[in-house]
Amino acid sequence: MINCLIQMTPLLQVFSSPGAAFASLPERRRAWLLPIICDAILLLLVNMLIAHFMGMENVARQQMSGFNLPPDQMEKAVAQAATPARIYIGYVATLLLTPIILMAIAGALTIFSMMTSRQPKFSAMLSMVSISFFPYWLIACVMTGLILMLAPDPGSMDIRNLVASNVGAFMDKNSLPKGLYSLLSSIDILSFAEIGLLGYGFSKLTRVGLFGGIGAVMALWVLYVSSKMALSILF
Repeated sequence: MINCLIQMTPLLQVFSSPGAAFASLPERRRAWLLPIICDAILLLLVNMLIAHFMGMENVARQQMSGFNLPPDQMEKAVAQAATPARIYIGYVATLLLTPIILMAIAGALTIFSMMTSRQPKFSAMLSMVSISFFPYWLIACVMTGLILMLAPDPGSMDIRNLVASNVGAFMDKNSLPKGLYSLLSSIDILSFAEIGLLGYGFSKLTRVGLFGGIGAVMALWVLYVSSKMALSILF
């Protein structure tokens, strides 16, 4: 019980004193374990809420709307996506992909830290990244649940903009070029808050200063947004 509380301290501390939480990570062993588990559970809850309130048929139909499939193929694909087996496979994939995504981000930031005077271990960077994402996904989970529960018709909502915290949510995606809409959808207040927290954590681990930390994270964000824009144009 005591060990569990000790491991939970940085996860809880990120809400009150994130600087102290991040600064303590190099001395903590396996501080990444509990945050990764909590992040994966939160993402799983988001997927379960969407499947329950919106229905996987509606979700699949929205996701495949840009593929221009014939009506019969579309209905077949939607029916297959809504089977219990596919739904549970999606849940398992969420649990498996969450640590992979966090490790990829931590790996990229570890590479950036090589250009600083103090390079932390990968485990410390992974702990920082997983802890930094916990408030983001907690807020997203709570807001998603409230929005879906209060919506008069959850099945008709846009799966890409359930939480209208980005500029793209207020634009007509059918009247904008796909690349531009992808860019506007990435201008998100929650994402920028997450960038700030990740940058702060990076600065605490590497001692490069807050602006240097935010700059490193922004570089990753620009790469991600550029890739997303390219994929939206091509596909």
